[in-house]
Amino acid sequence: MTLRLYGPGDLDRLDPVAARPDAAQLVRLVSRQLLSYAPRRDLREWQSVLPAPDVALDVPSTYNAGLGASQRSYVVHLRRDVYWDTSPPRPVTAHDFVRGFKRLANPLTRSPALPFFRSTVRGFAEFCDGFANARPTSAEAAAAYQNAHEISGIFALDDESLVIEVVRASPDFVHMLALPCTSAVPQEHDAHLPGSPDLTPRLCSNGPYRVGRHVPGKELRLEPNPVWSPDADPVRRRPIDAVVVTRADTDAGEVAARLDAGGADLPWGIALSGEGAAPAAALSWDLDPYLVFNLTTGSDALRDVAVRRGITAAIDRDALARTFATAGCRAASGVVPPNNDGHRPPSADDRGTGGDLGGLTLTGVHERCGPHALVARACADQLARVGVQVRLFALDRPDLDELVRDPHGSAAPRWDVMWHRCCAAWHYRNGRVFLEQMFASGAPGNLGGWSDEKTDALVERALEAAVEAPAVATAAWHEVERHVLEQAVVVPLLFRPPAVPPRSSARVRDAVPMPALGYACDITAIRVADAALEEVSA
Repeated sequence: MTLRLYGPGDLDRLDPVAARPDAAQLVRLVSRQLLSYAPRRDLREWQSVLPAPDVALDVPSTYNAGLGASQRSYVVHLRRDVYWDTSPPRPVTAHDFVRGFKRLANPLTRSPALPFFRSTVRGFAEFCDGFANARPTSAEAAAAYQNAHEISGIFALDDESLVIEVVRASPDFVHMLALPCTSAVPQEHDAHLPGSPDLTPRLCSNGPYRVGRHVPGKELRLEPNPVWSPDADPVRRRPIDAVVVTRADTDAGEVAARLDAGGADLPWGIALSGEGAAPAAALSWDLDPYLVFNLTTGSDALRDVAVRRGITAAIDRDALARTFATAGCRAASGVVPPNNDGHRPPSADDRGTGGDLGGLTLTGVHERCGPHALVARACADQLARVGVQVRLFALDRPDLDELVRDPHGSAAPRWDVMWHRCCAAWHYRNGRVFLEQMFASGAPGNLGGWSDEKTDALVERALEAAVEAPAVATAAWHEVERHVLEQAVVVPLLFRPPAVPPRSSARVRDAVPMPALGYACDITAIRVADAALEEVSA
């Protein structure tokens, strides 16, 4: 049976180090990490958000000698029976994981996860800086730098043993090792720049599926990988014969209609809830959307904190929440959403204070399809009442993706404000997921280009506090959030609950949502049935 996905998501970039977060559902099918997550039907089980061994034999800890007494040295032993679908098949080794970390540092990638590793792994920041100074413009130049330089804190002892050294004890590091961007990378991928669409049809897989057919921007077909063995993969299965993804620039309503009519099985690139949604209080939420100020190449007026505070005060987030009440949204009270570490109750100080904004004209960009277009128009209407004119430009998903990858580059269109989203990459001790990647100087997720010594110092203090009592660490992240809200670096707009359970067609069975996939279904656990035959049989 074939599983069919349909919607506006990205199907051209399956390179794990450069794939969009919502592509993790497919990346899981063709790549493997040291650690990953096993599907759990009950999301309230702690196992649903804690990593399990994948290519690693164990999750490193002091109990199995995988973590040193100082908690700053990890030793990971690999399975021997994991292979690349090369000709002939070749074992996945510790050197492939070293290559993956080096590829993550490529300055052309701008992975949102990059700041987590820069501030955690010994020598990673220095490797990244050297890579950036090398200014590679081709795959050959990037590979040359990777092969001639090492990350001092990541090295292979042999083909089956990997050592990773961190600069400080980090309770969340095992979660970082389960991110798709830490996947093993074969030497064949050195012929392509990270995220290059021409890599997708040539992708080497070590997961249960491999690329069978790729029509850029239109269709992707994944077929069984003949060298994958279920005995060598403790977290994935392969009950589906093939997976076909069809891309279309369309809205949630049209995708839902197609699912209901049996023309597709799962949404792609759009979160849709099915019947019997789980209580939102039991699941982590997203910041979706928030308003970003372009503080680098945008209007000079936005460099004035009083102007940014005035815009913040002029946007009625409660009115936005009422508009999207059917989706379960609530007005954002800060940057960190509910049920994520570091979330704090609403404060009147977070609302900002008004100011004279008359005569200001801004250019705003947003995603063409989906709720961000409606939110952008509502915000523009509210700002018009205080004299701010916002000229809105809707971008298709691929164009917005390119802008997010390089928001201030010479090829980027002019913009002053952007509507974007931030979701949790992991779900335990995860305050840094929002606050470090969105506000640390130079972080790829810092889309507005905010650079501030106090912010960086507060982030560093919060990272150091991670080994203390959870309340101490949480308080430190609260200080980061208070400061960036005081400076009105962004305007948090809505907190959105996950779409749980995800919507699907009547053919889908065992649709298990996974927090690590943004609560999308784990395709490796899904079965597809002929609903009509089942009804006759019953």
